[in-house]
Amino acid sequence: MSEVGKIVALCLIGIVLILLLQKSHPEIAILLALSICGGVLLYSLSGMKAILALLEQMSLAGGLSEDLLRPLVKTVGIALVSRVGAELCRDANQGALATVVETAGAFSAIVVAIPLFAAVWELLRGML
Repeated sequence: MSEVGKIVALCLIGIVLILLLQKSHPEIAILLALSICGGVLLYSLSGMKAILALLEQMSLAGGLSEDLLRPLVKTVGIALVSRVGAELCRDANQGALATVVETAGAFSAIVVAIPLFAAVWELLRGML
């Protein structure tokens, strides 16, 4: 079975268990959802090494500094984690916390991307 098939199967089984637990034990249902999300994210990280290796090869071939590539990868990671965290908050009927998680993720992504903004600024200044 493909990687995505395994993840979908795990999530579907998790959904059934969560739905069974949600009425009688909602706190356990949320913990189960959190555990499944964490497990799937950890399982997915095994493919991250190949992606990072490819990005590194591309940056070397294109003459792109690793200092510019690193913030890009971190920004994508922040976006993924904050999205999953916000959805878990929404599943727990905590819309305000979901909004805070999304806002914190956006600010974190901007902070991590500052070297990219600086590089673009220097490029623009060089063109003027």
